Amino acid sequence: MASLYQVKVKAIDIENKSVLLTIDSIHPDAMYFTDNLAFALRLLHDSATGDSPIAKSFDAHCLFDDNWLTQNTKGYISKSELREVKTPEIETIKTDGKESFWFGETDEASATLFVQFTSNLWLRHLSAGSSWKSTAYPSEVDFLDRAPIDPSTDTSAFSDDYGNSGGWISVKSHTLKPSESSWPDEVFIPIYTEKSYRRISKISGAELTKAKFDELLFKTVFALDRNGFKSFGILVPKDGRYGILGFSKGGYSGSYFDPADVLTFGAAEFNANDTSKAVKFAVEA
Repeated sequence: MASLYQVKVKAIDIENKSVLLTIDSIHPDAMYFTDNLAFALRLLHDSATGDSPIAKSFDAHCLFDDNWLTQNTKGYISKSELREVKTPEIETIKTDGKESFWFGETDEASATLFVQFTSNLWLRHLSAGSSWKSTAYPSEVDFLDRAPIDPSTDTSAFSDDYGNSGGWISVKSHTLKPSESSWPDEVFIPIYTEKSYRRISKISGAELTKAKFDELLFKTVFALDRNGFKSFGILVPKDGRYGILGFSKGGYSGSYFDPADVLTFGAAEFNANDTSKAVKFAVEA
């Protein structure tokens, strides 16, 4: 997806858990600004680095999930306010009773957006002058009130109990059309996005043996190949090689490899106490 906005932190107030952003439109399809909470959350998540609290708390899949946005957005953001819009013409910020917005047709436009978070840890990766590109857009869902999501009170409880932790669903193997008889009758599929799981152990180098891969067949795994490509899904056999089936919605896709192609590897466990998890795989009724 092409970048739509150039975003910069104009001011940051850690004590007040807030940032003031300047947003410049850099795409002809982005002549739109709003204080929609999902727009603000997407703006800030696009700035997040891999080890920042907000990056670890949810991933891009969550931001495409209307149910997740409905249930969780107000756990991260308590206020968003569109304060100013600048174009070559004199502009007026409009309101529809729910949120403020501006839309127009012009060659250039910029805006100032104030965003207040529920925890100052969501701002930890930012500083005055931080800048990034964003593909943010608003969501038309009704955001439900909820308790703040606070990473400082994390109560993670990880489990690799496929049957009872709530992180997996059992499906009949024939629904995945396996071509090899070594498959069991049923396999467990991870239900949620990758951020609700973590790697139990890191296997690399001389440990990446055929015996180790065979030990983890039909388990949920994380993998990183030598080209930097990351995979998450269940490990399966495929014509003398291995594959990782990744699941989304009601479907799946696979990537296949030899052990020599892998840089790091490991089985996954599920965070049963993840309060902001988003469903990635669901069996249609």
